[in-house]
Amino acid sequence: MRALADALRQEEAEHGVRVTSVYPGRTATPMQERVHRQEGQEYDAARFITPDAVATTILAALDLPRDAHLTDLTVRPQG
Repeated sequence: MRALADALRQEEAEHGVRVTSVYPGRTATPMQERVHRQEGQEYDAARFITPDAVATTILAALDLPRDAHLTDLTVRPQG
C-alpha cells in the first residue's frame, strides 16, 4: 500500500492531488477486543487510542493549508 500511495503521490502531484498514508496503531474497537480474545490476552481499551482520536487526527491533516503536504501520518496511543 505504501508503494501505491507513493506512486499515486508522484503521478498526481502536478494536478494538486495530495496523498496521505495513515498508519493508526491499535485502536480501541470491538475488532481489537476480538483479537485479544483470540490471542488469549486480557483486553484493556485504556491501553489503545480511541477511534475519535484517530478521526480527529485525520481531520486535522485534511484541514492543512494547500501549501502543506503531510505524506505519512502515524497515530499511536500515548504511553
